[in-house]
Amino acid sequence: MMGFVGLCFAVLLGLVLAINAGFMLVSPRLWFRLPHWLGGHGTLTEDRYGTGWGAIQVRVTGALGIAIIAWILYDMFLRR
Repeated sequence: MMGFVGLCFAVLLGLVLAINAGFMLVSPRLWFRLPHWLGGHGTLTEDRYGTGWGAIQVRVTGALGIAIIAWILYDMFLRR
C-alpha cells in the first residue's frame, strides 16, 4: 500500500515539475501568472525575471528541468 502511495506521489510531483519546466521554457511571464501553489517560483519576481537576462535564466532553468525529466524517464523505461 505504501509503495502505491509513493508511486502516486512521485507521478504527481513529476507532473507539477514538468508543467513548471514547460511554462518556464515557453514563457517566463506566463510562468509567473500560474497559481502560486503550482508555479513554485518562491522569491523570484516577474519584474526582475520576466524579461531580459532574468527571463533567459528562467528559460535555461526550464530547459534543464525538461532535460532532467527526460533523462529520468529514459533511464526508467528504455535503458534496461
